[in-house]
Amino acid sequence: MGDEYKDKYNYDPNKDAPNSNQQFPPEDLDKRIEDIRRIVVQGANEAQQRIKRVVDRASDYWQQAQANPTPRQASTVEEHRIRQLANMWSNQNWRVARELGTYMDLLSWHTDEVWETTLETRWETRAMEIVNEPYSGRNVGMPRALLPVWDYDLPEVLGLKAPQTRTRLDQLDDIVSCSNCNSTGHVLCSNCNGRGWIVCPECKGRTKKRCTTCRGRGYIADEMPGGEKKPFFQRQADNITRSMGGKFADVVDGIRQQGVPLPNPINTDPANKGPVIPCPDCVKGEAPCSCGNGKRICDVCEGARMALCNNCAGTGKLVRHREIVRSFDLRTQSRIVGESVIPQQYLARSHGDLVYNAEITEPLYADAPPEGVPTDVWNATVEMITMEQRQDKPGIDPQVQSRPTLQVVELVRIPYTIARYRYGEQEYTFYIYDNEGSEKFYAEQFPVRWDRIDRLFKAISNDLITPAPNTPSTSETPDERSHGYSAERTTGGYRVPIDLSPYDTDSDEEPKKKEAHDEDEGFDGNDYRYR
Repeated sequence: MGDEYKDKYNYDPNKDAPNSNQQFPPEDLDKRIEDIRRIVVQGANEAQQRIKRVVDRASDYWQQAQANPTPRQASTVEEHRIRQLANMWSNQNWRVARELGTYMDLLSWHTDEVWETTLETRWETRAMEIVNEPYSGRNVGMPRALLPVWDYDLPEVLGLKAPQTRTRLDQLDDIVSCSNCNSTGHVLCSNCNGRGWIVCPECKGRTKKRCTTCRGRGYIADEMPGGEKKPFFQRQADNITRSMGGKFADVVDGIRQQGVPLPNPINTDPANKGPVIPCPDCVKGEAPCSCGNGKRICDVCEGARMALCNNCAGTGKLVRHREIVRSFDLRTQSRIVGESVIPQQYLARSHGDLVYNAEITEPLYADAPPEGVPTDVWNATVEMITMEQRQDKPGIDPQVQSRPTLQVVELVRIPYTIARYRYGEQEYTFYIYDNEGSEKFYAEQFPVRWDRIDRLFKAISNDLITPAPNTPSTSETPDERSHGYSAERTTGGYRVPIDLSPYDTDSDEEPKKKEAHDEDEGFDGNDYRYR
């Protein structure tokens, strides 16, 4: 409507109203206002009719959506158990329809089972290491021949998860010379590098050190300036103050000598506090060091320049023995034997019934299953054990390969029940698996809990979108019927076509003005578009 108005009157919104030459005929403006009023009234009437229709039928929809199926009664003990489990499933899962076991039609059910085979294998890896120890004077016998690592009978290791162990081989000791000291038992002292002396740590080789009395200044404070003698308690207090200040100054000086530019917050210079006198304990702030020559005798070798060899403890000999290092690695394999729709990751989390559990100490045969184990399950178990025991790998030395030294097999029976049922004129299937008391459930499809509410909203939304029926309106004017439109007919959907406004034709001048204006402006009689 806005585009037609612009085309007819050449309306330009960018131009200012006072400066433009646009003209708005009063009769056309009245018609346009009347058209807008009619469209608004027709749209409001249409929306009112749709909302009224939805309100009238909403109660019926609610009753239909809340109508539950008829409760079903169990005829057998097994059917009663399945219905109870279905109710348990619907209570645990908020997506499943409430009280599913009470209202579902149980069509059929049957039980089946799958087996979970678990094999735990402890793999052992052996390696031989040579270890040296100082010679202690004990004689060793003639060494025996060295065998491969897997030819030695070692102590048994218990448990599937075992730590690393080291086993020393007897009668394989050798006495060899120490290569660290060249069989002399002595090496150069590592503290003085074989010199027998070290630089004096106090004077750093200068033979002089800073005077501790004046701290290198060469002067001290005059205790009694002008012959004045201080009282006893004042002298004691001054001595304590000087002692504490001196200790703190020493700490600061030590930190400063390490390269940290730390200022001394305490002013210990006696020249800033009164008269001073030369220091009686030094010359120009330096005193002779006690070392005399800037050197100190090495405390480790005591000037001998040599020290005992730590490798052979000064004997010059080593005892070489061999150890077998055993490392263990645990590997676990699981396999589901049997056909089931339930995913294996769900079955692996179930407990089941432990039927067979044993440590494999002898070969197993496929034609001799244990009691209570089906033949096909036992055949799959023997095949898995045989494949796990194969350790031959081409191109690798068998002595360095890992070998299974302990195997434990478990056979667990997992029963499950398949139940087919009908709910809401649609058939479903769900599965109950695991032992009694710890049942678990699985289903690919199931009746959802909010299905009835979903249907309620769909019905109401459809009524809101659907147009009202084409019933004649009581407010139609004769002019509307003559032009062939009404509120119900023109609003079908969301668009309302633009038609001529109904005008009062009581006077003869209004139709003549209307026809003359249409001919002058170049419009037809149905809309406001250019011909």
